Amino acid sequence: MYGISNRNRSLSLFFAVLWVLTVAINLVMFAILFLYYYFNFSGLRERLVYSLQQSSSKTRKLLDDIQSKHLCCGINNKDDYKNLSLALFPQSCYLQLNYLNKTDINNNGLNNTNLLMNTGGCNSIVNDYITFQLWTIGVIICVSVFLQILAITSMCVLNQRHQKFDENKKFMISRLDDETLSNENVNNNNNNNIHDSCKTIDEMIEVTQI
Repeated sequence: MYGISNRNRSLSLFFAVLWVLTVAINLVMFAILFLYYYFNFSGLRERLVYSLQQSSSKTRKLLDDIQSKHLCCGINNKDDYKNLSLALFPQSCYLQLNYLNKTDINNNGLNNTNLLMNTGGCNSIVNDYITFQLWTIGVIICVSVFLQILAITSMCVLNQRHQKFDENKKFMISRLDDETLSNENVNNNNNNNIHDSCKTIDEMIEVTQI
């Protein structure tokens, strides 16, 4: 692993830069998510009430799906349909669909209408659901940032080790060169000494012969 990272150091630095940019983007996303949560949730109830008043079929279908799935009716409670002067309770507000339209918003008709309806509002349910989704995304972003920072830190540590390894390598090469040069000087000195000794012996032989 160390050797592979050393051979691909330039590529590793490139990925480290990309990770830094990714961390910055994730932090910006988390900041936007944080601001969205605290500045938009204060008006969530009003937005839901406004959606309840809309005649759009898509909006009504979405609210019906929420009311059927979470067993709620209206935004604050079932009286929202009366307070907003809406016609009849939608099908999604009833626990037993065969009682649909057997009573109007003034509860005229069956006395046990409330027992057959979802009387609680959907505001808290929608609020909890959106909060859970937003915090889930926030946690995923935080974990992603942590892993990216860990990867960047590991990359920096490896790069420092590579630099120290290169410095030690250069030092060892320089030391070996110095030792080689020193050995060459010693050999040259030895050769010179041997040559001088041989010359001295030759001179002595010549003197002896004379």
